[in-house]
Amino acid sequence: MTDFEGAETTTDETFQRLLFRRQFLIGPERYLPNRHWRSVELPRGFHLSAHRDLPFTTVSRHYVTATLIGHAIDPRYPQRFEPEILDSLIGGSSDFNSFIDATVSLAGRWIIIYQDAGGCCLFSDPCAFRQVFYHSDGMHVWCASQPELIGTKVDLSLSADSALWNFLVNPELARNESAWVGMRTIYKDCFHLLPNHYLNVCQCKQVRFYPTRNIPRKEISEIIETAASILQGIMAAIAGRHNAILALTAGWDSRILLAASRDVSSKMEYYIDRMGVLPPDHPDVCIPERLAGKLNIKFAVRDSRDDLPGWFVSMLSRNVTGARVLPKTRTIYNKYVTGEKRMNINGNGGEICRNFFDTSLKTETKDIPAEDLARLLNYKSLPSFVLREIQEWEKSFNRELLDSFNILDLLYWEQRLGNWGAQYPAEQDIAVEEFSPFDCRLLIETLLASPRHMRAAPDYQLFKMLIRKMWPETLSVPVNPKSRRGLISAFKRMVRYFVPRYR
Repeated sequence: MTDFEGAETTTDETFQRLLFRRQFLIGPERYLPNRHWRSVELPRGFHLSAHRDLPFTTVSRHYVTATLIGHAIDPRYPQRFEPEILDSLIGGSSDFNSFIDATVSLAGRWIIIYQDAGGCCLFSDPCAFRQVFYHSDGMHVWCASQPELIGTKVDLSLSADSALWNFLVNPELARNESAWVGMRTIYKDCFHLLPNHYLNVCQCKQVRFYPTRNIPRKEISEIIETAASILQGIMAAIAGRHNAILALTAGWDSRILLAASRDVSSKMEYYIDRMGVLPPDHPDVCIPERLAGKLNIKFAVRDSRDDLPGWFVSMLSRNVTGARVLPKTRTIYNKYVTGEKRMNINGNGGEICRNFFDTSLKTETKDIPAEDLARLLNYKSLPSFVLREIQEWEKSFNRELLDSFNILDLLYWEQRLGNWGAQYPAEQDIAVEEFSPFDCRLLIETLLASPRHMRAAPDYQLFKMLIRKMWPETLSVPVNPKSRRGLISAFKRMVRYFVPRYR
């Protein structure tokens, strides 16, 4: 039997298979709740336990042990798999800092644990889409994909931070799809590892490792050539090792990925999901459908209309802190019930290099007040929790580097993508694995080496040039055209979801 609502439609075996699916736990003890989990002992008394649907690889060499959890691709060597990638990283580095530097070209959703005589550290993919949460009970440090997993081994008590709880009941949080800010969680002494930081596990301390230098400007022709090579290498590697589907909208990021997939387009299916709320004339539906016809690629318009059963919502809530029920959550359930096994590719992360916040705050100053940064994150009422987290975050990086790393880009990268952007992949883990090709530091650095005006709205000159380089015919239909009727219709259907979830 089980304690989940709606359990009569499921089985105990289903719950065992879905419990913390595609998640991991690192600590002094194993975690083997059922036959769907496995565990290995790592150096220094650590145990890595992982769901069987989450791959991991360990390589030891030169007194260094490196463990990669998840999926990683090196676009320079698309034929390499994770063991070869790890072996090359260890062989090409002399210490932890040079090891991190050597991962610059890696794309994917992954965690790497690095252990040597000096200790144990871990870090994530550039956007931290494979999340890490950590907690110390005073004797031991636990790290996991979600706080709930840590809670299976230690008693996690709720935070006594009044500012945090006031934020939780702020209606703006629900209207923002529960987009979190900062590294704190609802649990006392349990923290979230942000992008561009590593965790010193032995000290239970989060340390910024990036950026440490400015990015030198490059010729546009070189940027286009390099970026196209990276994206095409990533898409070739994905198609070579996975059956894949690519979510195609009317927007820039999915159009770039479509162009990058030209050589492997026959191996992929492209799709859009109406989620029961997007009308047929919405740009995100009709534009990719029209484009697919022109390009003669396999394209499907889905409509995941089914409301979520109670047992599925309960399982999501058990697996993921702050799991949400949104129109797009229907796509997760649909992929689960249809038994989707293909790798889901999306364009998350591309906004870092498209000056996402520039149209909201036009300024070149390095000293943007925390209040303005909070408003950019759509918290107009300026909750004290958000202001405090932003102020602490601002102190963590060298402002002299903001010549090439604009604070607005870093805000989107680390706060928006590191929290809100990482939430949906975590929720999807119950059904499918996701891969974001833009989640590659070498690609981000390459695009950021261009003049800022070249990647600005509304023209996005750099990205038009990049698409023309890879597959010019993909520009034969507009990108993000305005369709007032379709947008209003979609808004009316979706607005009921954006209501306060906490009272």
